[in-house]
Amino acid sequence: MFKGTVTFCARIKGNGLTFPLCEFNHGEPGVDKVALIGWNGDEILSTVYLASVETREAGKSLATKVNTAALNRISFLHSIAIENDKIAGSQFSPLDPPFEVQVDAQVHPDTGDYVYVGEAVRLVLGISAESIKVEIEKPSLPGERYYGLLRSARQSLSPVEEFVHVYNILLMLYDDSFMDVDDFILSKDPAVPQTPDPRNANRKETVYTRLRHELAHARAGVNMDSTKAEMTKRVSELIALTKQAIESQP
Repeated sequence: MFKGTVTFCARIKGNGLTFPLCEFNHGEPGVDKVALIGWNGDEILSTVYLASVETREAGKSLATKVNTAALNRISFLHSIAIENDKIAGSQFSPLDPPFEVQVDAQVHPDTGDYVYVGEAVRLVLGISAESIKVEIEKPSLPGERYYGLLRSARQSLSPVEEFVHVYNILLMLYDDSFMDVDDFILSKDPAVPQTPDPRNANRKETVYTRLRHELAHARAGVNMDSTKAEMTKRVSELIALTKQAIESQP
């Protein structure tokens, strides 16, 4: 049996997130505690402290599972795109003291700063360590089994790809029914733009469904550049709606 630590680094895409060093108890057998820090808005560093595991590989696997679950929650609850975490180091020994995450940066919680990169504006959201601790220590959250799907979609290489991936999550939640997806969207936003459905003269389709079909199917008179530009414009709205759909799941 071993005890030890596994450290991770996960990069943040788009808008950033900062928070001070936060320690929380995960409740997973074999895990003592987890420490995270969002120290520069660009990445999250974390250390999983393992109290008792059978092998080093089992320890790394358990640590990855715990860390991924924490990042999924942070990504979902704060609408931040977080890439897959990578193991930055590990230590296993019955005798080694716990490894501490140490950084030189000063983090100011509960503030949001705009950071200019070239001509782009990027929002870096600051939250408190206590907020992170409360969020992650909750035993379960509504729809949490889908958090990882949304986080994966947020890692897309382009806004158009992200739009399609996020819309597909809605289809998964509503039994692959475009009509049910639109009914849900209208229940949350009755003012959403609608246009006639070319497949059914008695129905309309929301702008999100129209854009998805324009990309996936041949439709007369469609300008693909305009479709992609509108997808880019509306992907944030679609993400917000998908979060609501996920939170409505048991």
